[in-house]
Amino acid sequence: MDKLQLVKPYYSLVQNGWKIIVLDSTHLDIDNTWYIGKLGEEQFNWLKNELESTSKTMPVMVMSHIPILTALLMIDDDVVNKWTMLGGDMHTDTAKIINLFYQHPNVKLCLSGHLHMRDKVVYNNVTYLCNGAVSGAWWEGNRRETAPGYGLIDLYADGSFEEQYIGY
Repeated sequence: MDKLQLVKPYYSLVQNGWKIIVLDSTHLDIDNTWYIGKLGEEQFNWLKNELESTSKTMPVMVMSHIPILTALLMIDDDVVNKWTMLGGDMHTDTAKIINLFYQHPNVKLCLSGHLHMRDKVVYNNVTYLCNGAVSGAWWEGNRRETAPGYGLIDLYADGSFEEQYIGY
């Protein structure tokens, strides 16, 4: 925060006709030994105000470290018909955030990382992308079926976008 001269760890900016909202999704759990994905009341209210003060015609991209919504947590070779969604792997306030986005159809795209795998979920016309990891060398090859890499996103003035995954 000091290096970027930020007052808070979440912020927004407008770039080439898009509002880009950067969230702080990593918080300590109640026992202060592990983290969970969430916004908290102050940041959620800030997000709500950001969306309400944004023109309905301006497309919005939201970025969070921990995914707001992902299907990756349902992929486990050892689990059949009984999934556990840990708060450190996906937002614990997903339903609340998705409901807010539903009220603002100009929210088009949500980007995350954290799980280090490639994932794309489209729900209520919002695309949620988890885009691998540039630090993928530490597991020496693919993480499950995802090769080390990163997402490349092109945002267009009409609110559309194109995405691709670049492996290395």
